[in-house]
Amino acid sequence: MTETSTTGGARRTGLILLLVSLFVGLGMAFAAAATIVSSNGPKDAIAVVDGEQTILPPDQILNYGG
Repeated sequence: MTETSTTGGARRTGLILLLVSLFVGLGMAFAAAATIVSSNGPKDAIAVVDGEQTILPPDQILNYGG
């Protein structure tokens, strides 16, 4: 009888820890992704102003696939 209640409590504790760790991990992953997406390189503003004004075909920019 005591063994069954202890096992149930341990299972519940394990489930709670699993859910908390999943929640924290997903939150950290989304925070990291948002930081990467919103970050800019050191000269991104200059590249936007002074960059290429016409659209170039990919094979002219990349050295493969053409």
